[in-house]
Amino acid sequence: MSSESQSKLTHTKKQYTAEVKGAERWISLCGGLWGMGRGLKKGGIGGWGQAIVSGMLLYRAVKGECRIKGALVESPHEKQVARQQNWRAARAVSHSVTVAKPRSELYRFWRTPENLTTFLVPSMNVEIIDDHTSRWTLDQTPSMSGVTVRVVEEREGEYIAWVAESETLPPFSGWIRFREAPGKLGTEIQGYVTYEPPKGRLGYVIDKWSRGGASQLLNENLRRFKQLVETGEVTTSRFHLA
Repeated sequence: MSSESQSKLTHTKKQYTAEVKGAERWISLCGGLWGMGRGLKKGGIGGWGQAIVSGMLLYRAVKGECRIKGALVESPHEKQVARQQNWRAARAVSHSVTVAKPRSELYRFWRTPENLTTFLVPSMNVEIIDDHTSRWTLDQTPSMSGVTVRVVEEREGEYIAWVAESETLPPFSGWIRFREAPGKLGTEIQGYVTYEPPKGRLGYVIDKWSRGGASQLLNENLRRFKQLVETGEVTTSRFHLA
């Protein structure tokens, strides 16, 4: 997938809302109307509860979308990634942060792998293999098979894309993009990671609802990066491995 197509990831910044259409939409409409009428006629706590739930069904039918369904199924982008990579499922996450520093300075900092060890969690060690390849191991478990990261695409001062290979972790890749923030307020940095969840779609749902999942980890690392380059130090991490 090209970097340009990857940049359009609105579903990763906010909860993906799945479409409700066809027979599913008609069932929601009819069921919502029937259940709301029954609930209002019944009255009492139970009746009002039934009416509220039925109202939610009616709402999803009228709007043609459902956030609950969106939280349980892959977005169109994730389905496309899974097909392209021949994965059982794909999880894609993206977060952005605005940093009060010039774009060129932040790019140079991020392009040097040794700098990343000063803020990334969990804490890791890095071995530089060549200008585009590095090997990472966890501080806590150095004997565990590490991760080899290769830079596969880059644009000076704008964009770095990478893929990772490991004997113990599922396939994953990602990119980091640097753009001028609106109003000349610094640099907007967007990070993106996609990978194949263990156990396929079941693992997808578990990871999406996990407090220590990839989305939280990416968001936390961007927050720590912002703190480091703006203030020179990083506060205690709020992220904890499960």
